[in-house]
Amino acid sequence: MTTAADARILVVDDNRVNRNLLLALLERGGFHHVEQAEDGNDGLARLELFQPDLILLDLMMPRMDGFEMCRHLRADPRWKSLPVLIQSSLNRPEDRARAFSVGATDYVAKPINGGELLARVRIHLTKRALLHDLQRYHRRAQSELALARSMQERLLPSAARLTSTQEALGIAIDAHFAPSSELGGDFWGERRLPDGRLAVYLVDFSGHGVGAALNTFRLHAICQQLAAISGEPARFLATLNKRLCGLLPFGQFATMLAGVIDPMEGVFHYASAAATAPMVWAPGDDAPQLGDGSGLPLGLLSSAQYDNRSLPLPPGGRLFLYSDAAIEIPVGGDVLDETGLAALVARHRDREGDAFLAALLADLRATGPIDDDLTALLLTRKT
Repeated sequence: MTTAADARILVVDDNRVNRNLLLALLERGGFHHVEQAEDGNDGLARLELFQPDLILLDLMMPRMDGFEMCRHLRADPRWKSLPVLIQSSLNRPEDRARAFSVGATDYVAKPINGGELLARVRIHLTKRALLHDLQRYHRRAQSELALARSMQERLLPSAARLTSTQEALGIAIDAHFAPSSELGGDFWGERRLPDGRLAVYLVDFSGHGVGAALNTFRLHAICQQLAAISGEPARFLATLNKRLCGLLPFGQFATMLAGVIDPMEGVFHYASAAATAPMVWAPGDDAPQLGDGSGLPLGLLSSAQYDNRSLPLPPGGRLFLYSDAAIEIPVGGDVLDETGLAALVARHRDREGDAFLAALLADLRATGPIDDDLTALLLTRKT
């Protein structure tokens, strides 16, 4: 925090006697870095080089008065928060109001009371130092959040990986991920299995922000450790659940859908831990078929078991997975829900991957505000 010995104060007054009086007063108060200016023009000229922490400003001066100098200060982003302590013999209410309207921080009437002036100078320097500390903290926090956001995005499959999956298995994956704040509680993943099947999962942690993001890192690490059983959806979820129950604080949980696309069978096998209902449709279908998303969320009961389910996914078929932000958009006195989302999906069912997601997201935003992390995946069997 800036001390009196370090503080830099600019005195702007056309009267030399007043300037010297203020200089002597400030020095007795322990302020030794004091610069003097004769009017507003002179004061503005000294700002860049002197870099004051506070300005003591007279109002009635030739060439440029204190009102005009304040206007110039506040028009420059560099000096918007610089304390300006007016010291003037103009004591009418309208003069004070005018000074505050152009950006004055405080107002002391002449003749100056030395004790009052020094007290106010110290108060505003302390507030400025606290503001600087807060700004530094904010910049550091923003930098750390940006780094965490970058790390979180690296959890998601890269574009190169998705291209490789399509080339190897004939399954195209188009994805959208948008956290509601700097960090989110959603993530998803895919894994090519040795037998030519594709495992895919989508996770939605309760809450969002830093806490939810930390949980995504935890669960992503566990998913990597359990890669060997990722092709067995129900067993995969049960094992994940047991691990999470020992890690998550009370009251935190995750919903998750884990499944496997089997091109040979033309089926999507999956298990759900209170996830949203998966949707599938084949070429020529008028509307998507909804699966069953019921099941106990992960992290609540270590003995929870999950059911294997299946949906048809023939060549040309599509699978749509999404987080609950897509169905919790307010509509009148209710929410969009899965049936409403299915109607929007049906409207765009024949569009190609990126175009499908873009059109669907536009419809969702037009429906109402999206107040949670949103993840949407479209998987298309090309062969």
